Amino acid sequence: SSSAADVASSSVELQLPSERDLGVTALWPETRQLFGHDSELVCLDSYRAPAGEMTLVASSCKARNDVASAAIRLWHAKEGKCVAILKGGHRSTVSTMSFSSVGNLASSGKDRRICIWQKNGNAYDLTAAADSAHKRIIWSIHFCPKCPEVIASGSRDGFVKIWRLVPLDDGGLQIKELYKFEPRTKGNKKSEPVTAVAFAGTLLDDAQALLAIGTESGRLEVWAVPLANEESSPSTVHVVPLNDCHFDTVKKIAWRPNSEPSENSTRLTFASCGQDNAVRMHILT
Repeated sequence: SSSAADVASSSVELQLPSERDLGVTALWPETRQLFGHDSELVCLDSYRAPAGEMTLVASSCKARNDVASAAIRLWHAKEGKCVAILKGGHRSTVSTMSFSSVGNLASSGKDRRICIWQKNGNAYDLTAAADSAHKRIIWSIHFCPKCPEVIASGSRDGFVKIWRLVPLDDGGLQIKELYKFEPRTKGNKKSEPVTAVAFAGTLLDDAQALLAIGTESGRLEVWAVPLANEESSPSTVHVVPLNDCHFDTVKKIAWRPNSEPSENSTRLTFASCGQDNAVRMHILT
């Protein structure tokens, strides 16, 4: 019957593409595989270097509670080879990493330690660390694109912390805590684990950074973080309505690159993905 044909037709349309079809028609087909870790990968980040420098990919894997397996590998993106192994910063799994706009790398994870690896030419040195930066595992860390000495971290302890890298006389760096705050939407919980943080690529008013945060329950919020006046406190800019949030843990947040407001449009866009297998786009006006 025609109704049966319609049902059959609709079921075919809803089928997911095969791996072969994805490999042929994908917008970003696979070009290279990188081997070196002893166990499954946990996180990645990349640094798009200016002309004349190496574009890097940083990777970490599930560690066995020892320094060697908790190492971070740096890869030359174009040549596909490992150019450095960063050891001595962590003793357990590195769950989050972030490159700054000037090439420094921040890492953290299960050991609750934030490490700063400073870029010195083509080499990276561990120049600063904050032990017990949070009370529980740190799920997400992110450098501010417009202010590369400012970092945000989100943890299972339910707090977001803002940090500043302070230069020392010997050329090293010190990590200074600026702010500590909780998500506004915690439901009936005493604390709501923060699983994703991301700074926007533009400032709110030349003195405040925009920070999107995601939580274990799927909620999303956008905060304004003061950069110039440290006596001020971060404030909520927008709380995404419940119906537009995820139904499970937010895994990653990313702002649209070069998302600068213009005279004709003040819209800022960010995307989020969650453990509910959903990707959502959010526009701020």
